[in-house]
Amino acid sequence: MKTLNALTLYLVCLFPSWSQAAITAGVSVSDLTNPYFVTMVRSLRDELQITFGDDVRLLVRSSAYDHPRQVRQLEEFVAEKVDVIFLVASDEHKIGPTVERIVTHGTPIFAIDVRAKGATATITTDNVQAGRIACKGLAESLNARGNVIIINGPQVSSVIERVTGCKQALVHYPKIVVISDQLNGTASIEGGLESMAYALQAYSGIDGVFAINDPTALGAEQAIVQANANALIMSVDGSPAGRDALLQRRKGWIGTATQFPDVMSREAVKIADKWLDEHKVDSTVVLIPTKLMNQDNAASFSAW
Repeated sequence: MKTLNALTLYLVCLFPSWSQAAITAGVSVSDLTNPYFVTMVRSLRDELQITFGDDVRLLVRSSAYDHPRQVRQLEEFVAEKVDVIFLVASDEHKIGPTVERIVTHGTPIFAIDVRAKGATATITTDNVQAGRIACKGLAESLNARGNVIIINGPQVSSVIERVTGCKQALVHYPKIVVISDQLNGTASIEGGLESMAYALQAYSGIDGVFAINDPTALGAEQAIVQANANALIMSVDGSPAGRDALLQRRKGWIGTATQFPDVMSREAVKIADKWLDEHKVDSTVVLIPTKLMNQDNAASFSAW
């Protein structure tokens, strides 16, 4: 209970609510224990204040990848008469009917990071590109041969697209064998640890790991260290923890395809501002390019 109270207090301080607001916005993200989503929400708040003034009211919720919970959150936003909703979908297809109903009734929903069927617009990392450049880097570090596992995650569009991009890259390396792509690391450190520990027992000779995000990779790293194994790790995120691992040249870590949650958030607010002013958007899908961070260039990247 102390941990919960501390987290609640932290979020209240980080994302305050104003009694009178020029605009009220709701945001539902996947996991507020993940620095990626904390950065995303903080950037949304900052850009909303720049655009609409300090008296913005921002309602922040975490779905914990729970679809019914997220549906309730969206319905709560409507009941609060928000002007705009920003959404990291727990499931792009299941959330579709709810999104379409809310948008049809006049409240725009802007999907960030993960696509959401029926959203007014989507702003996300070019996740296919991220998976592609990550696994190209992994293949090159393995000298184009070896056994690789993909630690998958929740089947949202961002994860699916990263794995698709990874496979697109690896198909050009016939001497690299993907021995598993079905392990679900739940996009968390704990899930990455559990999945990697299982893989090390189930498969022999794992040379490389593609993890769908940095928390998963950090968990996989723990399992590799505990088993005194050797495997190269490539990921997607560019998180502060991933950057630190590369700066410290920790064993196994070779890179992470960067995401820019602050850029996504700021772009989402700009698009929302245009919609609120003109009731139209220039593009329904905006892809944010990614770059590969490795041990040699990590110092040149800013932390979230």
